Amino acid sequence: MENFLLNTFEPQEGLWYCWNVNGALGYVKKEGERWHTAFQGLLFKDMTDDFYGPHQGVPPEALPRSVMVGSGTALTLSPMFSEKPYLVPIEEKLCLVPAAELRLTLLFPPVLSFETEDNQRIAAFTPFTCSEAWFGDDTASGMLCISLTSHCIIWDPEAACTAPLSLIRCPLVIRNRSKTPLELDRLAIYTEPLSIYEHEGSLWSDTVALDSIIGGNIEMNVLPEIPESYRKIRSSVRNGMKDILIRQGADFIKNITSL
Repeated sequence: MENFLLNTFEPQEGLWYCWNVNGALGYVKKEGERWHTAFQGLLFKDMTDDFYGPHQGVPPEALPRSVMVGSGTALTLSPMFSEKPYLVPIEEKLCLVPAAELRLTLLFPPVLSFETEDNQRIAAFTPFTCSEAWFGDDTASGMLCISLTSHCIIWDPEAACTAPLSLIRCPLVIRNRSKTPLELDRLAIYTEPLSIYEHEGSLWSDTVALDSIIGGNIEMNVLPEIPESYRKIRSSVRNGMKDILIRQGADFIKNITSL
């Protein structure tokens, strides 16, 4: 299946167009330098197999609309990471003995951005609504995260290729470099150092390594494992992860929404 999120589209003046992203809808109409947009999201757990666009379609009258003024004749619907970390629970507590290593793949819902050919952002929206939760010892030291489900963990690497095309696949390596067993019941992934790539229509991120280190902390690093055949479509917000440590004993503080 073709991933239309990577295609450039030149709309005709005065016509509404609709993109269906696994059940979430994004609408655009161009009038001169005015870009009209409207969005209809859905719960992450309710995403569908629908994936097509753009086609002509007018948004419902009850759907809020906005206008951005800017030049350009063509646009793309481009994927981005959430600015908040992703938090993924593990159904069965995972234990790695010293020197053990495990590889798996995580699936992350994107933020979608309408952008013109000169990379000017017209509008952005979150197609799939997720719960949010604090992760940390307290609200001062913790982080507000996008709370996902254990279904976002792909244990079989080959199964990642069959996941919905709108989701970003994040290869993950967990390594126990300490001298004691490493126990995990959730995974917290920070997005700022991660770029997004395209390969055969699927979206991929850099490979992330979570390393258990002395002191009971987990260090997060980006590994240089992207094949040359992968095409970068979104650069990371920042380079390096020297200051990203994830407290191994950190707990959920509060669910912000219950979906």
